[in-house]
Amino acid sequence: MSSTPTLAAREPDGWWTGHPRYRNYVLFAATGIVLSIVNVIILLTVSAAAQGAAAWARVLGVLGSPLGLLVSAFLLLATLFFAIRYLRVGAKIPAVRLGPIPAPNMTLVLVLQFVGFITVSLAVIVALSGIIV
Repeated sequence: MSSTPTLAAREPDGWWTGHPRYRNYVLFAATGIVLSIVNVIILLTVSAAAQGAAAWARVLGVLGSPLGLLVSAFLLLATLFFAIRYLRVGAKIPAVRLGPIPAPNMTLVLVLQFVGFITVSLAVIVALSGIIV
């Protein structure tokens, strides 16, 4: 009876840290946790606003503390990472030819998505800042 030859054990390559594609994919997947935290903070903030001035002042105190600002900055950067990666992947979706209609230029789709993202973001910032009532 012959035995099946086996290869020598290979040293691990660091799995997700060993390849940029894996690292970016894992970080993109981990932003689901970040987006959940952002949603909880938004819900708690809206809830505090509904409870009155004292609750609102407490929330502003927590969010304005050095730790609150650091957490907010991290959450903002992680959310921007998610949005940029999502838009880059989303630009590949319409790059398929359907019937007689040619596929749109992927670069044009990407630029239009980013312009739309920036426009909507600025509109929300203006609306929330109270500039336009």
